[in-house]
Amino acid sequence: MAERIVYLSWPAKEIAGGIKLAFQHVEVLRQAGIEAVIATPDGQPPGWFQTEVPVLNVADLRSDEDVLVFPENHRDLLRRFAKHPNRKLVFCQNPFMAFRGLAGAKDYGDYGVTAILCEGRLTAEFCQRRFPSMPIAVVPVAIDQRLFHFQAEKRMQIAFAPRKRPLEAAFIRDLFRAENPEFRSVPWVEISGVSEQQVARILKDSAVYLSLSRFESVSLSILEAMACGCVVAGFTGFGAREFATTQNGFWAGEDDCLECASQLARAVRLVSQGGSLHSGMLEAAHLAAGHYSRERFASKVVGFWRSYLGNGQSPG
Repeated sequence: MAERIVYLSWPAKEIAGGIKLAFQHVEVLRQAGIEAVIATPDGQPPGWFQTEVPVLNVADLRSDEDVLVFPENHRDLLRRFAKHPNRKLVFCQNPFMAFRGLAGAKDYGDYGVTAILCEGRLTAEFCQRRFPSMPIAVVPVAIDQRLFHFQAEKRMQIAFAPRKRPLEAAFIRDLFRAENPEFRSVPWVEISGVSEQQVARILKDSAVYLSLSRFESVSLSILEAMACGCVVAGFTGFGAREFATTQNGFWAGEDDCLECASQLARAVRLVSQGGSLHSGMLEAAHLAAGHYSRERFASKVVGFWRSYLGNGQSPG
């Protein structure tokens, strides 16, 4: 029986970018004619984004034939399959969560893992430092440009997702309104617990996006906001340093909420004034987001797996 690639995942109904990215990997593999599926503890589809990717229960995995791909942070799944003879990899999407999956182990090799797939350069640099003897490959993230695309007609409103920084969000909002009375009436639109389609609609409608990323690898939320034509201000959350520049956003140092409020004010003021500086920043942001195309993503994902399945030794 031919090998099947199985990306193991947390329950897919949880709204998390890492879960969506695993589905995207499987989607492009299946489109390339490579057998691949998702497996979760409950076997249920996500519901919060559209997908035709099959979702299995982890109890239905095949011993020997299936190539297993684990989240970097799922200790229970890594332990459950540690003694199984399947070929195993880890898909590291967040270096700050790796310790959870390791749960005190020396490295992923203790669970029978033989290679690590990383979603970005900075994550790969961490993995090279933490797991120096393990083969590592990098596959970029991708923006679904069918949903997240430029919209020129905007409302003067600030979109934000406070899940990772609720305290900071409240602090920044209060300081921003106190120091900028002319912008006190600008609406704030919270992105929380909504579908991918609703996220895209909010971003396309919003002139400004406040990034509250924290301890992340490459931030899809920032890239999606850039793709939708938002002026972005806030925190990079570590991984977005791969693409964040003074030309494409207003960035603050990690946890510097005072500076973040100032940068947000600069973003709103830029939109209010319009002109060439505004259009220039939108163009720079569009170019940054465009680098993470689905075509490049699919080429890298499919190329990696064809190489891996062909030799089974190195990510290449």
